[in-house]
This record gives sequence, structure tokens and C-alpha cells, in this order.
Amino acid sequence: MKRIVSSLLVFAAAAGSLCGASGPQEAPRLGVDARSGGEPRSVGRAEDEHAIREVIGTFTQAFQKGDAAALARLFTEEGEAIDTEGGTLKGRAAIEEHYRGRLAESSGDRLDLTVESVSFLSPDLARATGLTQLRPSTGTVPQPGRFTSIFTRRDGRWLIAVAHETAERDLTPHDHLSELGWLVGDWVEETEEAVVQTTVSWVDDGNFLLRTFDVRVKGKPALSGNQRIGWDPLTRQIKSWVFDASGGYGEGLWMREGDQWVIKATGVRPDGRVATATQVLTYVNSDSLRWKSMDRTLGGGISQDIDEILMVRKPPRPTTTK
Repeated sequence: MKRIVSSLLVFAAAAGSLCGASGPQEAPRLGVDARSGGEPRSVGRAEDEHAIREVIGTFTQAFQKGDAAALARLFTEEGEAIDTEGGTLKGRAAIEEHYRGRLAESSGDRLDLTVESVSFLSPDLARATGLTQLRPSTGTVPQPGRFTSIFTRRDGRWLIAVAHETAERDLTPHDHLSELGWLVGDWVEETEEAVVQTTVSWVDDGNFLLRTFDVRVKGKPALSGNQRIGWDPLTRQIKSWVFDASGGYGEGLWMREGDQWVIKATGVRPDGRVATATQVLTYVNSDSLRWKSMDRTLGGGISQDIDEILMVRKPPRPTTTK
């Protein structure tokens, strides 16, 4: 039992860790507007929204496989693709020709698309928006951006009519953080001896996520603190800063791999000892996540890894009616 309590304490206070962060996807492929607090934007159109998200998922798969023909078939015959500089490809044939050359030149590049919202303009017309991230096979810095796609339904099938990509320079700090919007809310992890509660919310006009945490062991306060998550324009990565009430502090750099976020964390304990760790946050579904900590050191010595911990979203409080 001491091991479980120790793990919970480290989980709550570990430098750069995050208890609980919608999510990129399937993480942020949740079809919600992160800034609005998670309200669906396509109520009553779940089947159509799922079909549109499948098209976007097929687009990324075709890109990864280098299959220009499969990618082009996702567009209408007269479809358009507009790049970050305003250049326009018109027609399925032109789109296929472009991507055949593009994919041959940069074989091995990876493209991630994070859907932020799907909204319906009419029964057979829809708009999807989200984030793009191109990961060059050369290992150079990922290239983030945004996309807006207009979909139309033809013979019962949703196809891309217009795909428009926007450059990183037009992204706000909130845009970069939106892949973690699914973390917003209240989360809990309980054992027989300890309870960890954490709350994540948007602050500062949506440019930061603020997480507060509270740990109680056998009903008594054991640890509390807060963490800020933001976009670091210097490193071009998501970065977090954590401060606990006992005087410890730390920071972490985030890297995304599918539905996982790998956090390289460093921190300082109240007694001055330096701690380091590699933490992995895994999106399970909109109401649960997993977290673990590996390659841990403390004061220059090796520390034991922390096994994977499951956290769940707390249900909303029941409302009373008079």
C-alpha cells in the first residue's frame, strides 16, 4: 500500500506531469470546440460526423503510405486543395499528380491531423477544422499548421470539396494547445489510502491550461499545487511548469506520438535535490487517461519507475430541482 500512495504523490507533483488534460485523433478528434468547454457542435449528426472523420483519417493513412491515388479519391472531381501560400490545385487529377511528386520526394514524412470541430452548413454540406503537424523523416522540427475543409455528400458518400491549409504563423497559443483541450474538467484517482483530485481549466483567454491538484492520504492533506501548460514559441513545443505547496517546482517539454504525449520532465525538490523523468500521458477516451513515469532519477541516483496509473473524469454534480 505504501507503494501505491508513493506513486500517487509523485504522480500529482512530478515535474511537468499532467493529471487528466479533449484530444490529435483520437484524442482531440472528439468533435468539440475546446474553447467552449466541450459542447458538441453537430448534435443529431453523429453518423455523418463519424463518416467525415473517417475520411480525414483515411487522408492521413494514404499520406503515410505514399498513395497519391487513394488520397485524391477523397476529393470531388472538381475539388480544390489550397496550400499555405495560397497556391491552388483544381481537380482530382491535379491533386493526384501533385501528391505523387510530393510523396516521392519526401517518402517517410508523417502527417498528423487533429480535428477540432465538425459543423453542418446544410444536409449535404459540412465544414471540418483542426490542426496539422508534418513530421519530416529527416528528424527536423515538426511543422505545425491549421486546416479548414469543406465536405459535400455525393451519392451517399462524403468527399472533400475544398481543403485549405494555413501556416503556423497564423496560429495562436490556444491553437497549439487545443490538442490538450480534452483535459479540461475534474479528474480523480482513488485507492484505499489515498485520493488524488485534479482540475484542468482554460485561463488567460485560452492561451494557457491551468491544472490544480490535491492529494489526501487517509483523509488528511498530503500535497497540493498547480501547473501551467502553454506553448513555448522558443522551442516550438508545448511546455509545462509545476509548483507544489511544499516548495518544489519543475518543468516539462511535451512531444506527441499519436494518442500519447511524452513529457521530458525536470524538477527540484524542496530539499534541493534534482529530479528527472520521462512521463507518458495516454488518452484512453473522453473520460479516462493513463499516466506512467520512467527513466527516473533523484539527486543523481536512479529511482524506481512508476507503473501506469488510470485516472477517470469525475461525473458532474447532480443538480437539485425545487
